[in-house]
Amino acid sequence: MRLATMEAAAFKRLYPHEYYAKFISEGARPDGRPLGRARPTSVAVGVAGTAHGSALVKVGRTTVMAAVKLEACQPDPERPDVGFIDVVMEFPPMCSASTRPGRPNDESSFIARRIEDALVDSRAVDLKKLSIKTGLWAWRVCLDIYCLDHDGSVLDAGLMAALAALRDTKVPSVAVDDRGKLTYGRVGEKKKKDGGGEGANVASVEKGEESSMIEVAAAPVAVTTALYRKQLIVDPNAEEEGLADATVTAVMDRSGRLVGVHKPGGIAEASETALMHCVAACKLHYDARAKAIDTAFA
Repeated sequence: MRLATMEAAAFKRLYPHEYYAKFISEGARPDGRPLGRARPTSVAVGVAGTAHGSALVKVGRTTVMAAVKLEACQPDPERPDVGFIDVVMEFPPMCSASTRPGRPNDESSFIARRIEDALVDSRAVDLKKLSIKTGLWAWRVCLDIYCLDHDGSVLDAGLMAALAALRDTKVPSVAVDDRGKLTYGRVGEKKKKDGGGEGANVASVEKGEESSMIEVAAAPVAVTTALYRKQLIVDPNAEEEGLADATVTAVMDRSGRLVGVHKPGGIAEASETALMHCVAACKLHYDARAKAIDTAFA
């Protein structure tokens, strides 16, 4: 039995495509999943105590953490009544054997832009609600996403983590006085009797109201599908992505509206029929992934 296992491992290492094709021809994958089945998904929130909001998402072995930090800043003069969302994606060396320290990662830039596009295009967050005082102050949402274990479909997990972290974010109560100065907590005036000492009129900073939450109006979900020898492989792991001719990620919101379709390179073109099947796969798995996020807040 052990010898047979060693021989299979050697065959897989020497002839990875032949090894994988034997499973695909039978409608299955080496991990036992059918071609159209996604991996189990779990979501946990509040995992980083120093952040304003955070979440940890696992899609199979793929593990991604997102953390939100809020910064009060001056708004864009051309759009004085809106705030900002900045997304950064990082792949630390520990996340996979192919990641090297100090080297720029094209995948990180691609995923960060796609997540930011999905949040903005789906209007998941109303940027006008990030305004503190028109023309003076607005919130900058700094969304840092870290891939802790890269085992494929990182964009899918990253977008889920971003949404969950935003929903977990607590916005501090702030006030702006007549001079434009920003103060955390409400600025109020206590009316007291005229005179010195305890009865004098004083301006005081009262404790702010309880922190509000960022309203996440939409829930865009991404599902990646690999194209392998004219077969469609839903939610590929890292090994399957490495063997695939191309990958396609479809993003859809809760209303069923298509937010985006992304194909980052690859050696094969995606036909219109293949793209339609990729979109259908996203629609099929939308509810399960959206429910995983909702369950974390139940």
